[in-house]
Amino acid sequence: MQPQFEAARPRGDFALCEIAGFTYRNGCPDPERIRKATATLGHRGPDQIGVFGSSSAALGAAGLKIIDLETGDQPPTTADRDATSVFNGEIYDLEQLRAELEQCGYRFRTHCDTEIALYWFVEWNTDCFTRLRGVFALAVWTESSRTLVLARDRMAIKPLYVARWNGDLFFGSELKAILIHPQIERRLSLAGLDCYVSLNYVPSPLTLVEGIEKLAPGSWLKWRDDELSFDAYWKTPSADSCQWTLDEAKEELDLLLKQSVSEHLVSSVPAGRWLRGGIDSSILLRYLAARSSAPIKTFSISFAGRGCAESRYVRQVAGRYGTEHSEYDLNPDSNLRDTIEEFAYYSDEPSADAGALPIWYLSELKLVLTKKRAKNHSKRKISDSHAYVAGRKA
Repeated sequence: MQPQFEAARPRGDFALCEIAGFTYRNGCPDPERIRKATATLGHRGPDQIGVFGSSSAALGAAGLKIIDLETGDQPPTTADRDATSVFNGEIYDLEQLRAELEQCGYRFRTHCDTEIALYWFVEWNTDCFTRLRGVFALAVWTESSRTLVLARDRMAIKPLYVARWNGDLFFGSELKAILIHPQIERRLSLAGLDCYVSLNYVPSPLTLVEGIEKLAPGSWLKWRDDELSFDAYWKTPSADSCQWTLDEAKEELDLLLKQSVSEHLVSSVPAGRWLRGGIDSSILLRYLAARSSAPIKTFSISFAGRGCAESRYVRQVAGRYGTEHSEYDLNPDSNLRDTIEEFAYYSDEPSADAGALPIWYLSELKLVLTKKRAKNHSKRKISDSHAYVAGRKA
């Protein structure tokens, strides 16, 4: 069976890149299955939905494009059509990896993270993940070896769920992309429930669905004809034994923040920032403003008349750095009941995070204002240390 590709431009306005897929050792299932699984993620990808199918595996991606808006469609395949990947995330040292691969003789059709990550894997197999600096969840199918490899970033910022059934492997950025398969049972995991009521969240690798797990942070999983192998490519480093003076520590922190913000700004779209009144939010805006030649667009939530409001500090820092600031007042007239129901649907698993709903509304604010200001679905990249939390909405 020759690999089949399909790309489509879906309707919809929500945005993030997400992936799905599965293997099938005993014949291809309904060819619509991968399209249906990927469609469950369509609220996250307004730019492009693409699917791939071969003799033993199917992959799909729903994508928001940050880099290479014109040619960065997923899923990409290698020139010899042997390897295909789907990718959710950003690689921060993208240009350095591209240069190294070009020295190895590779040539590229796009400038996007997905193609670079694919060839990086082709060249160094699972050893490649130790060199990928960024946030990501990815899957690579290799036709010649009938091998599927999944991997997740070091901090598990990008979600990736996996399940096994009858020797096959299913995966997705959301539980919905796995539960759409009729053979996957919907049974409550008592171990996951115990963790939730004890910790207010469900830690990796558990979920609230028996038989479905989260891929562990900083790890990869390989499927080959019913055989699974797993390894961690990164572990938490031990504490630095050297003694820092205060001035040395300040200099090192300044250097790291400059580097991190600079790497996060690699994008083909304008940058913006979620803004709160705290030290961390204000510091990151300072570095962002120093790197930008145009006024930064900032967004925040306010709670009028509430003692916990940070609006005064938010406006101070927005004024200091000359941002184009937008604010939304979250109050009892904000249709909270319907929002909570919608939030529950998109969250997959419950969360006791008190900041989740304000971040949800913040994402909607950014989305509405971007629509009003931009033409032809132009987007703004929101840089925030907690941006992944709002992935449930934006």
